[in-house]
Amino acid sequence: MRKFLAAFFVLIAATLLVIVLTKKTSESAQNAQTEKKEREQDERAQGSSESENALGIEDSGVVSFMPLKPDETLLSSMGIDLDGDNLDDEILVVRKAGNPFLYLIIGLYNSQSTLYDRISELKTEITQFKSFSYNGMDVTGDHRIALVYQGFTDDGNSVLQMYFCSRRGLTKIGDFKSDGTIFIQQYNRTETYELSQSSGRSFPVWTYASDTREGAGSLSQVQTEYDWDPGQQRFVQARQIFVAGKNIAAAELAKIQDGTVETFANYLNGLWYKTDNEGDVIRYIFLDYKNAEVIFLAGESQEVYNWQNSNLYRNGIYLSTVNASIENLRRRFDISLTGLDEMRVHVYDDVRMRIGADALWNGSYKKMKNVNDFLAGQIDNAGLDSLRSRLEEIKVWTAPDGALISFKNGLYTVNNETISENGVYCLSKIADDFAIQFNSHSSERYIGNVYLIRYGKKTVEPTAKEKRRGIKASQQDDQNVLVLQPAQIMSNTIYEISGRPITLNASSE
Repeated sequence: MRKFLAAFFVLIAATLLVIVLTKKTSESAQNAQTEKKEREQDERAQGSSESENALGIEDSGVVSFMPLKPDETLLSSMGIDLDGDNLDDEILVVRKAGNPFLYLIIGLYNSQSTLYDRISELKTEITQFKSFSYNGMDVTGDHRIALVYQGFTDDGNSVLQMYFCSRRGLTKIGDFKSDGTIFIQQYNRTETYELSQSSGRSFPVWTYASDTREGAGSLSQVQTEYDWDPGQQRFVQARQIFVAGKNIAAAELAKIQDGTVETFANYLNGLWYKTDNEGDVIRYIFLDYKNAEVIFLAGESQEVYNWQNSNLYRNGIYLSTVNASIENLRRRFDISLTGLDEMRVHVYDDVRMRIGADALWNGSYKKMKNVNDFLAGQIDNAGLDSLRSRLEEIKVWTAPDGALISFKNGLYTVNNETISENGVYCLSKIADDFAIQFNSHSSERYIGNVYLIRYGKKTVEPTAKEKRRGIKASQQDDQNVLVLQPAQIMSNTIYEISGRPITLNASSE
């Protein structure tokens, strides 16, 4: 009996040991599988933030955790928490056999089955993958992520749609379509919002559409703002602004927009300067379609972007670009015509990124056709041409120290006993003043950079007959004398600064 009990207890102990070892092995395998899955999701999430999906470039290495149907081809995937359970769900972009439109497949992660439940299939109006972008974003400010996608239809219209996602399916909260720009205006939210201690301000959506009330040649626009309405649980129209544009003859407009990207892009080629700058820095955009570059210039800084993709719409063009030095830094921007040599630009990052300094580039731009157009804008240039003519028709101007200065065809030369200087000059009118700027090609300089330029004054005595009528001596411009006062240009004004003024007298040579 004792031998039997001993054998019985040994058998029980062995059985318990096997159960414990099996459980530990199972838990280790499950943990390893879970860690592997989490690592793959982390890598996929990180990859999606740096992937080409932002610009709609197909990724041959993209993978899916959801099984695809036989007629589906995977183009892109992204992991985002759409239902607020702190677990990444999956969004797929696919094409279906025999169907030109892109589809979004939404799969919510099921923690019990550790699989993704395919809860919805969304057919978009987009056919061009390169113009398509999508992401999750808290547009309402209540810490609920919405699925947002944007792109261009084949007829040139831009589309932006927003959805809330749950296991019951998709709920549309925003539906926007326009023949112009559509963008989400993002704000910096409060620190308490970032800490999930409070709600944040909703992000309004702006649509820019053509105002056709003035006819086909009009470049006027209707700008509509939509904001989140908690009661209706959707974005509703908040206000509408009518922005007048210039009328362009149909023949001229046809030369610019004949339906091809190349024609419109070639029209845009060149340097454009912003006419509504904020602060002291003037911003420029240089468009070079031939070399596929867009260059942003401000002060001494310069950013070069590679021009990757273009889509035309009624009175403008949509561009997607990538920084030439930092591949995951991308900009999209819309250009709409407001005149033959004027355009309105809206620059924004992909929907996955916050709007920051790029907003400084938004505004109106004018094309710089030649050097003397700079800063002239729409100012009355009365007197500028006559001053330029007088400046160049005098063969030599003489300074008090004997230096000889001459101006010809936008160039200048300075000669004295020790210095021989030459370079380019620019004469412009800023507000009610005339400015002259010098860009020297010489290592040693006699003349500075910027001056206010005015005619000297002379006293004109009245004739004897005028004296009898009580007319007194008067001060008049002396076109044989020019006074150059050192100055500084600030935005759209110019003011004197301390420094050596230069008085030039017309030589009789």
